[in-house]
Amino acid sequence: MEGTPPRAHRGAFRRVLGRHARRPLPLASYLFLSIETHALCGALAFFAMLGFYPLSLLMVSLARDVARSPEAHQVVRLALQTYYPVGQEFLLRNLEASSLRFRDQLSPGAALWIFLGGAGVFIPLEMAFNRLWRFVRPRPYWHNQLVGLGLTIAFWALAVAVVLGAAPFPLPWRRLALWAGMLVAGGTAILMGYRFLPHGNVPLAAAAPAALLATAVGEVVRWVFLLVLPRLDLPGSHGPFHVSISFLVFVYVEAFVLLGGAFLAAETTREREAPGAPTERAALETVQAAVEPSTAGADRAF
Repeated sequence: MEGTPPRAHRGAFRRVLGRHARRPLPLASYLFLSIETHALCGALAFFAMLGFYPLSLLMVSLARDVARSPEAHQVVRLALQTYYPVGQEFLLRNLEASSLRFRDQLSPGAALWIFLGGAGVFIPLEMAFNRLWRFVRPRPYWHNQLVGLGLTIAFWALAVAVVLGAAPFPLPWRRLALWAGMLVAGGTAILMGYRFLPHGNVPLAAAAPAALLATAVGEVVRWVFLLVLPRLDLPGSHGPFHVSISFLVFVYVEAFVLLGGAFLAAETTREREAPGAPTERAALETVQAAVEPSTAGADRAF
């Protein structure tokens, strides 16, 4: 913001992070005590499940039938084995069978529908981000889907770049190259989401450190989830559906990390605009704005 000291800009995220480390109640209230946050994370898990299999199928088909690269095909299989929680062989077996069955039928129109299905995840995400940044005017549906389609294509290009980048490595180093590439691509995807999905201006200096933190925390959460997952006994409670349910629960948990990073990025944006303001009250107002819809219209109705 014009007239704001550059030094205040540089330390904004550090001040916000330190404040919430000392007083975690506003962030914890938003993440764990808000029914809206839980509903948003559930919606993100649903849309992720909707787009995951078609996008994985397209990746397998591109690696094997378009690139005709056994190394790239192996990297795709390795990524699914590493990042899908359980039932990896079941998933890979069905993906291979589906790709063989539809190898000659994957038209550009079908690929477009796959991308549009993946873009559905941006509907609840934009709503959550607009609340956190207090942008009062959401995009129309068609505009949201257009932005979502662009981000989906960008994320897909990142995934292809990771596969092609890890493929040339010798087999013992390929897993490490995949892990490093996934971290870089994941952090870039989160940064792009924070920067371009809210319907308003989000400074890069506010979005970048929050995306970096969310990437690191998300990787830690992934390992913790894999340790806890066997103790949930999903096969006993969900039978043959436990493979899909485990993926839904995994995305649901990781969605809290994504929204937590967005919360800190939104706070950093306001800190940069008004350094030295009563920031603790602003944090509480952020929670209230994010979890409580406006009741003014309802009050007038009665």
